[in-house]
Formats: sequence, structure tokens, C-alpha cells
Amino acid sequence: MMLLLSHSRVASLSLRASPTFVFCVYLLLLGNVRAAEWSLKGNVNQSIGYDDNVEMLPTNLQGSFKYMIVPVLTFAHKTDYSEVSANAIYGTQVYTEIPELNQDIQNYSLSGVYKTKMIDWGLSSSYSITPTRNTAVQSSGVFNNNSSSNTWTISPSMSYKIDLVNSLILTPSYSETTFTDSGQAVNSDSIGFVDNTTFNVNLGWQRIWSERYVSTVSWFYFNYEPQQKTNNSSSDQPQDSQFDSVGMNFSNDYKWSENWKLEGTVGFRHTESSFNGGNNSSLGFLTNVGVSYTDEKFSSGIYFNRSLIPSNQGQLQELSSVHLNMGYKILEQLSASFSAGYQDSTLIDSISPSSRANFVLEPSLNWQMSQDWTLSASYRYRSQEGDLQSNDFNNGTAVSNLFQISINYNWQGLKN
Repeated sequence: MMLLLSHSRVASLSLRASPTFVFCVYLLLLGNVRAAEWSLKGNVNQSIGYDDNVEMLPTNLQGSFKYMIVPVLTFAHKTDYSEVSANAIYGTQVYTEIPELNQDIQNYSLSGVYKTKMIDWGLSSSYSITPTRNTAVQSSGVFNNNSSSNTWTISPSMSYKIDLVNSLILTPSYSETTFTDSGQAVNSDSIGFVDNTTFNVNLGWQRIWSERYVSTVSWFYFNYEPQQKTNNSSSDQPQDSQFDSVGMNFSNDYKWSENWKLEGTVGFRHTESSFNGGNNSSLGFLTNVGVSYTDEKFSSGIYFNRSLIPSNQGQLQELSSVHLNMGYKILEQLSASFSAGYQDSTLIDSISPSSRANFVLEPSLNWQMSQDWTLSASYRYRSQEGDLQSNDFNNGTAVSNLFQISINYNWQGLKN
């Protein structure tokens, strides 16, 4: 198993982004040129608001006005035999009262699929620069830092058609993540974010039972390795750690009417951990179940999820969450939406366990001013109750209130 990982790393490190580009350019040249379709679209999302606890701390609350602008450019090319898409995002977020939190947001992705009679071949690659505080709910629970995560990912895929209704799907993926400033906390000591690599292989058998019902059974292997630290950080940070998980998932997608849809994945996992010289193993279950309803004016959905997510501090965590989304079309151009979610996070096989609970509630009002322009007003309530390892300044209960106005421009773009 580890030998497989080593070979995959060597191969992926030598590939980088250029083979993905070559592969997708190759797809552009294939297929029936006369049937080719292409499009170039974009949108710009801008928002301004006031957050009364930007750093999500239990004490010493500091508020600030926040401005964010995120332009997105999307290209797509499609023929009878191939599909290629590319996305580019380069934006920024600015805090007037806490300028040390001002950061850029970048994401570049390229993916392609080439279809044959029996096999669909795919390859995707992406590179992103993301402020860690933007993903803190899932990855760390630490909002008071000016670090960014730089992540590169490559994922080939193969779908083999056994017959008209059965397919085998193989999807490996590899990613590397590095952090700037090791997660330096604002006005505090280093948090100790840890560079890491992940490797995942998923093999699934999919069957199409009818137009409304599809099921899949899949087997997976997941490896997460924090990089050994070489500085004089706290001794409770990972020095030589590795997490290996294997498991099986059963998935079903069922649309039982025009309005109702059920999506459900249930599985189990076995995790072997080597953390700071100690070894451990654990069993658990995984799930991703959702029920949604949609009609001309009203839409809603409720979703339950339990998954394994790497922590920015070099550990593996189990996330359990429930989310509720609702939307209602008041007038032809006016709509309202509401979302609420609760998430519980617990470290897996950690010598010094920690846990945290996050809750978010967000109503909004949206006005479609024209085909291209949308104006939104929203309020977000967020709370976090944490017992975070090696981050005493984040422990306790923190609450923030964000009032925000957003305007989105959706460029219809060019297409043939």
C-alpha cells in the first residue's frame, strides 16, 4: 500500500501542471470539429459588510468593515468526443480595521474528458491560494491568522462501460498543501499549521436501474501525511505522522417525482494512525444523505454528512454536520433564502484530543435587477465553541454577527 503511494508521488511530482495542459490541448484537437461548441463567460462578485468579531475570539472582540471582490473567468469547449473546461479566479478581501488580514484569493483549474466507445478518460488539475481563515470552519477553527494555504491537486479518472447500465469508475487523486507564515496568529504566537500531502484512490461500480434511480458501491483508500517539522515548535505538534483509511461506501440517487429527490451515501471506514510516535486504530461510519424539494417558487433541502477531513494542524478529524437550505420566489425578480447549519469536529486517534462545534444561520434577500445584475442583502450569525489543542486563545465560545450587501455581475460572454 505504501509502495503504491510512493510510486504515485514520484509520478505526480514529475507531471505537475504542464501534462494537464498538454492533455487538454490534445482534447481540443480531437473529435468532430464541425460539432464543436465553445463558450467564454465570467462574473464579478463584490460585497461590503461589517463583522463585529472578525477573528472569532471568545474575548477581545474586534470588529471591522470588510470589502471583497472576486472576478471569475470560465472557458468551456465541447465536441462529440471531448470536453474541456478552465476556470481562473483572482480576487481580494480587505479589512479596514485589521489591515494585516488583507489577502488575495486565487484559484486556477483545468479539466478535460475524452470519450471512446467503452472508456471515458479524464484528467483535472488545480492550484489555489486561499486565506486559511476562509476555510477555518472545516479545517482548524482558527480565524485570527493571516496565513494562506497553497494547494496543488491532480486527479486522473477512468470510467469503463461494461454495458448500457453498468460502469466501473476509477478515480485516484494527489494533492500537496503548504502554508505561509505557519499560521501566524495576529498579535499572538505561531499557531503551527503543518504542510501536508494527501493521496486517495476510489474504485466504484455504478448501475443505472432507471431514469430516476442510480446506485454505486465503491471502495476507497485515503492517506494523509503531515510533513515533519524541523523548527523548534511546540513538542505536541506532529513530528512523524501518518493516517491511512480504507473503507466502502454505498450510494443511491433517486428522483421519486418532479419535485422530490433523494441522495444518499452510507459507508464505513477503518483508520490506522501513527501520531507523535504512538500507533492507534479506529472504526467509524461515513454518510452524506440529502433530501431536496423544488417547485416553481419554493425550494428546500436538508443534508446530513459525516466525513474525514485533514486538519491544518497536522491531524485527521471527523466532521459531522447537518444543513438546512430554503429559498422562496416572492416576485418575478425578488427572492428570499435561508440557510442554517451545525457542525461537530473531533480529532481521530489523537494523543491530545480536541473538539469544536460550529453553528451558522444566514437569511438573505435577493433582487434580480436585470439578466446580468443581482443585488443581495444578508445577515450571518456564527458561533463556535471549541477546545482547540495548543490554541488557548481560541478556546471557549465565540460569536460573530455579519451584515453584508453584495452585488453580482454575470457576464453572458461569448459562444459559438
